[in-house]
Amino acid sequence: PLAAARGLRDQMPAVLAKSYGDQEGAEWWERHEALFEDARKEWGPRCADVYRLAPAACDGRAAALAAAVWLQDPVRQALANGSPAALRSIVREVCRDGAGHAVYSLDLFTDTLCDTMLAELDHLEASGIPLRRPNGMNRYGAILSYLGFQDGFLAPLMAWVVRPLASELWPEWVAADDCDDIYGFIVRYRIGEDTDLAEHADTSNVTLNACLGREFEGGELCFKGVRFTGSAEEQEERIVAHRKGAALLHLGGHFHAARAITAGERSNL
Repeated sequence: PLAAARGLRDQMPAVLAKSYGDQEGAEWWERHEALFEDARKEWGPRCADVYRLAPAACDGRAAALAAAVWLQDPVRQALANGSPAALRSIVREVCRDGAGHAVYSLDLFTDTLCDTMLAELDHLEASGIPLRRPNGMNRYGAILSYLGFQDGFLAPLMAWVVRPLASELWPEWVAADDCDDIYGFIVRYRIGEDTDLAEHADTSNVTLNACLGREFEGGELCFKGVRFTGSAEEQEERIVAHRKGAALLHLGGHFHAARAITAGERSNL
């Protein structure tokens, strides 16, 4: 499978559009999806542990959180406690629109996780297996949900981190049965590739946007209002900086954009 997948690299659909680009060559990608999955398994991981938020041997949520060393200690402790006060202790409001819809920041991932995750992405790119663009607007990066991270990393990240925090911060938007669908990807901004991102709202209920590094300058996020609410037409920009290991948590409908990086490289999960 690996040799066959590498042989298709020259036939990859062109990555051009910065709007609705997820439809570029969609049939081609779907036709070869199984082959690319088999090739990825043949290639193997660089670090198998990064595909899991906690070791598989953990019995129960409490034990898993205690062993989830990719998460910073205060986050693990607050999530294990689970009380409203504990959950709110790890987030910091960084801006809000005129209707009161806030954006929050939390120190989420360790530097080791950030470095290991990016090294794993480098390893996957080095395989020669075609990698599909992460979404319709970003052209560079990878879809983690298609690369073996869905069940062991992304699903517990949603269950242990995103859902409890989102339910506490936006109870009117996030009910107990929300946030069941998960789509995770990494986007890369680099001089000579994509450097910025046009204003948009996400298709998600809630978005977690974590900065993995590397070294970069610029690239601030700009937030406006929230679609389908009284603030949807707001034009005032609230500027929020990104930094390695920190994550922003916001409603998917919160309009935002990314200013251009002026130096270096930044990847976000």
